[in-house]
Amino acid sequence: MHTPMRSTFTLLALSVTFIAFAQSGKLITVDPGIERVTVYLNGGEVRTSADVDLAAGLNTIELKELSQYLYVQSVQVAIKGDLAILSVNPAEDRIPPERSEPRIGRLQDSLVMLNTRIIELNDRIGADQAAKDMLTRNYDIGGANATTTAEALAKTADFFHDRTLKLNRDISVAVREKAELEEVQRHVRADLEKLENAGGRERKKVTVLVNAERAMRAKVELRYLVANTGWSPAYDLVALNNIEPITLRYKAQVYNNTGIDWKKMNLVLSTADPSLGASSPELVRWQLGGSSSTGADQGGSEQFRGNTNPSINAWNDPSQHYEMITVSEVSAEFKIKRTYDIPSDARPYMVEVAEHSLPAAYSYVAAPKVDRDAFLMARITGWEQLDLVDGPANVYYEDSYVGESRINTAGINDTLDLSLGRDNDIRVERKELEDRTSRRIIGSERKQTMSYEITVKNTTSAPIHLVLRDQVPVSMNDQIKVEVLELSKGELDAREGIVSWPMDLQPGASQTVKLSFEIRHPKGWNVTYRSRIRRQKMKF
Repeated sequence: MHTPMRSTFTLLALSVTFIAFAQSGKLITVDPGIERVTVYLNGGEVRTSADVDLAAGLNTIELKELSQYLYVQSVQVAIKGDLAILSVNPAEDRIPPERSEPRIGRLQDSLVMLNTRIIELNDRIGADQAAKDMLTRNYDIGGANATTTAEALAKTADFFHDRTLKLNRDISVAVREKAELEEVQRHVRADLEKLENAGGRERKKVTVLVNAERAMRAKVELRYLVANTGWSPAYDLVALNNIEPITLRYKAQVYNNTGIDWKKMNLVLSTADPSLGASSPELVRWQLGGSSSTGADQGGSEQFRGNTNPSINAWNDPSQHYEMITVSEVSAEFKIKRTYDIPSDARPYMVEVAEHSLPAAYSYVAAPKVDRDAFLMARITGWEQLDLVDGPANVYYEDSYVGESRINTAGINDTLDLSLGRDNDIRVERKELEDRTSRRIIGSERKQTMSYEITVKNTTSAPIHLVLRDQVPVSMNDQIKVEVLELSKGELDAREGIVSWPMDLQPGASQTVKLSFEIRHPKGWNVTYRSRIRRQKMKF
């Protein structure tokens, strides 16, 4: 009879027929633990193994303590050796609450520490109160017939005052701390009682029926998909100065609500889709669309809660929010170098994925009509080769937190523009030229001429490149005409009305440009010449 060297059994359907004589032969019960978890953006794959001693003939192996969110259709079992796997049966396995709920043990430990501290405070309060009682009993220091000098009486009074005051303060502090701990104790007891009253929780187990030709020690390998876990990217973008490359720190928030704590876990983060399973891949029609660079469709995320999307409903944790993002067609995997503890407490934990040094070109941007300061910008290249996933990025410059940006992989641009904050050493002054600003009525028309002078000065110790921006109004009515009179060689985007002046300034150098335009419209029209913005203020 041919006996395979490696027997593998994979569940591809929910309905599993379990052989009637599965409980015959040797029964082996084992908790395989978890060796490695591949965490997907939504869902995960658990891999583990256990060594078992098989008897010749039939053996029933129960792999217990598995997550209750195990996806039964995904179970795969492999065993090396001269044997045959006859059946694999995932089933429910209810276990005591203190074993199924990791928080019970932590809450019990917290109660022990709280009780110990409360006892210590009670002892302290009792000792201080006893000392106060002793002082009170010995208050008559001289006796009935004794004569006490004023000096001795004053010293004694000071002693009693200082000692009593110290004891009262110590008692007050202890009583206050005890009350706070007792409040925490009540909350912990309530949480613990709620968990213990659940009467145990559901876990899964996988029962494997094996026929071995001889007694042997074999290794059982188990892998399965699990819901209620996932990861979300987070980035740090760090610029030490305006010369060196940008450091990109790729991080991830890993979420575990599978019911089992992951301790010193080997993690792999993946952008693949676990719901594809064993189905062969299919190509769908590749359709090209597009929008203007200023359009609204810029790869934003679509948010939803719980089981809104039926295609991935099986993986969603109803207590969490989800969003749709874009990722590369070719899935990426990131093997995390160090192990991590990720408790099953429905909280995200930060994991370090990788760190990259990216080339960056630095320049300044100033728009003094909106803000008087110049802003340092970094144009980063090379990021599109790093298998990044859409997510928020904290931006740092010269050891200071600048703000939050976002890495968006939906576009095809090979550059990422970041603002690194204000630079007060770049002076920008915009003033209206009163002698050239006028308002006139000619016939049936009204003419408004507006002129500005903008000066940029580099007070840093290094040369800079800066793009100065201002604007002219854009008419939205045929009866309103706008004519540009002076641009000082600026570049005008007629559609948007934006004027740009690229300039290179040496240390200490300055440059001045002028902007002038004329607005004409019918005499009786109410036209707002100066744009205004809304701000919120306090009302008294």
